[in-house]
Amino acid sequence: NSGKVNSSASLITYGGRTLEPFTRYYWKVRIWDKNGVGMKDSKPAYFETGMIDPGNWKGSWIDDGGSIDKPEAPYFRKTFNSRGKIRSARAYITAAGLYELFINGNKIGNHRLDPMYTRFDKRNLYVTYDVTRELKSGDNALGVVLGNGWYNHQSIAVWNFDQAPWRKRPAFRLNLRITYEDGTIETVHTDESWRTNSGPIVFNSIYTGEHYDSRAEISGWNTVRFDDGKWNKARLREAPPKRVVTQTIVRIRNIEEITPKSIVKFSDTN
Repeated sequence: NSGKVNSSASLITYGGRTLEPFTRYYWKVRIWDKNGVGMKDSKPAYFETGMIDPGNWKGSWIDDGGSIDKPEAPYFRKTFNSRGKIRSARAYITAAGLYELFINGNKIGNHRLDPMYTRFDKRNLYVTYDVTRELKSGDNALGVVLGNGWYNHQSIAVWNFDQAPWRKRPAFRLNLRITYEDGTIETVHTDESWRTNSGPIVFNSIYTGEHYDSRAEISGWNTVRFDDGKWNKARLREAPPKRVVTQTIVRIRNIEEITPKSIVKFSDTN
């Protein structure tokens, strides 16, 4: 409770007790006119805090152990068992490069090209998803695909991103924080138990696009019943930078899909 603040400013800095991580806070606003007459309160709203402190991350950064010149995008998966009725669940994911997140075969969120570009030797961004509805009691499967993005720029062009000092194989860190109905909390995180393999994305570049070989598709790779016995173990990685902060900009997303009316094929000489 900020108490009554005598000011005509519309931006008032919160001065209450320190906020806790992973907590939902409800708030509303009360205003008074110049005569001190109180007006109707706003409707209650809420926000939810994230990691707040880097020490709240669990597990490690992982990659597939490939070289910076390996063209194929790495795929990762892990299965786990939720041990009770789930009240809520949040997925927190950060990546050096780009990522797409899947739970039980379904893509999470409508984001594109996340996380956004930063100086990867100074900080990384993380994104939070409410995945309560995507999880189920019993066995679940997590899947992640990584892209090079601005982190591992394999294409040669202006600005010399291919010579960036931070260049390494794309990597990520994920915490899936599950709160059960009995109040207990479980966190599924990235470690050496994750499995990794190449897939149909045989090349990807933020400059020159993605090459997708549908002959290499892996049916059901991000589902519970998939047999990953021939996949490799993920490799633990040091953090690209130790500073990881929440991504606050408006996300890139699909706005419109345009259906083609016709397809015309041209020969090499036309």
